[in-house]
Amino acid sequence: MMDGLKLRIAGKVRSEGARSEGVWSEGLFRNDGWVGRASWIRNIGRLVRTERFRTAVRLAGLFRNDGWVGRASWVRTAGYRMLVIATSFLYMQLASTELAAQDNIQVSVNNIMNYGYGEESANVGLTQLDKEYFENFSDVRIIADNVTIGFRYELSQPAEYGPEFNGFRRRYIEYERDDLSVRVGDFYALANRGLSMNLFEDRVIRYDTGAEGFRAEYDRDKFRIEALAGRINYLEHLTFDSPSGIREEVYDLRSFSLELKPTRKVRFGGSMTYAEGELPEFGETVENEIVIPELFVHANLPFGRWHASINRREMTFANESDSTSGGGFYTSFSHAGSGYGITFEYKNYNYDEVDPFEWDTPDYERNTRISPFQSPPIAHKEHSYSLMTRDPHLVNFDDEVGFFLEGFYSPTYQINLNASFAMASIRETWGINPDFTVFKEKDGPTWLPSFSDERNPYKEFYIDGEYRFADFLSYVKAAYNYRDKMIYNVFAPDFSEKVRMNTFVLDGQMVINSRWSVKAISEHQFVSETFESEFAENKEYYNQMLTVQVSRSPLFSVGGRVEFTTSEEDPSGDKFWYTLEGSYRIGRTHTVMASYGSERGGFVCTNGVCRIVNAFQGFRLSVQSSF
Repeated sequence: MMDGLKLRIAGKVRSEGARSEGVWSEGLFRNDGWVGRASWIRNIGRLVRTERFRTAVRLAGLFRNDGWVGRASWVRTAGYRMLVIATSFLYMQLASTELAAQDNIQVSVNNIMNYGYGEESANVGLTQLDKEYFENFSDVRIIADNVTIGFRYELSQPAEYGPEFNGFRRRYIEYERDDLSVRVGDFYALANRGLSMNLFEDRVIRYDTGAEGFRAEYDRDKFRIEALAGRINYLEHLTFDSPSGIREEVYDLRSFSLELKPTRKVRFGGSMTYAEGELPEFGETVENEIVIPELFVHANLPFGRWHASINRREMTFANESDSTSGGGFYTSFSHAGSGYGITFEYKNYNYDEVDPFEWDTPDYERNTRISPFQSPPIAHKEHSYSLMTRDPHLVNFDDEVGFFLEGFYSPTYQINLNASFAMASIRETWGINPDFTVFKEKDGPTWLPSFSDERNPYKEFYIDGEYRFADFLSYVKAAYNYRDKMIYNVFAPDFSEKVRMNTFVLDGQMVINSRWSVKAISEHQFVSETFESEFAENKEYYNQMLTVQVSRSPLFSVGGRVEFTTSEEDPSGDKFWYTLEGSYRIGRTHTVMASYGSERGGFVCTNGVCRIVNAFQGFRLSVQSSF
């Protein structure tokens, strides 16, 4: 039975405990401690006590000769900071090599350093802010047999986006073997498709719902059990630039799930997620309790794969105000054959329906909104082309019903065709009385999206075709995207806004030989914003972007992009942007990337979670290293 044990224990490194003697004095890694008398523990101790390791860590900014660094003086100048990081890379590479050579211990170090200097532009060009940031993320993993020790040290002074930070962001230890796993420390988790729980991190949008605590999983042929408990300190990423300060929410989360597998083709089960939260409200802290039961089924049928999930969320507050209940349903089906495939997704989310008086209120100001640790499927396509991502559909997880249909067809090995269609709307129609009170009115079934303007419909169609040449590396591709969304004004319907976008893309790559290649992308977008009222101004404008890159594999690449718009109301206040960029690989472990120019900015999204990136003009440098 113990063969199934997978123990993941994430130790907590204190401000004093990060010194070589400090960690050992905690009793966590003693030779006779609870991790056993494994020789790899002694080897870690030897390495930590070596002058080489201490010097490397000191140069990396973790220690000074007199102890722990808070705001160390070495971060005062950007040039010296980069020199320190570059020097520490060399020492850490030697240290990891020494450790890995002993008793089958594997060590991996991934480091990302980002630096930027320039100017940000916002408020239609009325606000110009000097911008300088320096970030360094060091992820270390030490693997010995079935045990993994991992941690991340982060230095953000200041961050590109978000608060400053200097210290250990992630720490964990894990042991895994056969069917059973247990982890203590920092972790991420996904329950089924994410309707009840989806803990993840995305550095681009600075979104992080990771928890610190305990997670265990036991996976057998006929069933799987998972249990976890931890604390989430969630910083609302949309308030990082807010004059009123950063919104912080704290959740003590517990979750248990059971999955039964009676056959190899059928799985079903359920989960229970429970959380106690502390949320800000008018300068004070309110407490709430969240209970989310969920059921799901997954089947590999003869004609395709089918999945369905349904849950219910009950949220109550200690002061018995703003309590709410709602739920969600998601299902998907996919089928693939020889040279073709089709996928269908359907969503119906109703976690916190609000009336039109609150439509313009930011979601994060409502304590009853969908919980941050929930992130259901979005059921629409997330694009990779820049102009298609510029103004995406913002999923309303609290009140939205919709579907997504996608298919591909490959008549030959060299030709690929893809097409998709998505549609969504709010679930019900709202009306207004003469006394300016609002009411719901019946307008079709609530389980289907509607074309009615009153339900804020969103529609999107996408198609592309790709032809690959004989080497299967060179290709040409053409894509088209149509997007149509309504922003309905219940109180003044004639001032409702209809936005239509038509985007055309030509994409191609030519591989000259095994080393040289050229890639180019041309994007064209036509946008119209129309109103029914003659007192509102209709707008039409055009966006264009051209990207070119020349690569000499695997050594370097150089390129650039230019963008143009005829819009008079771009948030940056500009109409033309350009960027020159390049990358250079140093050996097998380091890649240096640099860019200079102006960037338009816009929305950046991951699984329906978005933030706005301000326009930027200046210099960026990034160094990625893997040991």
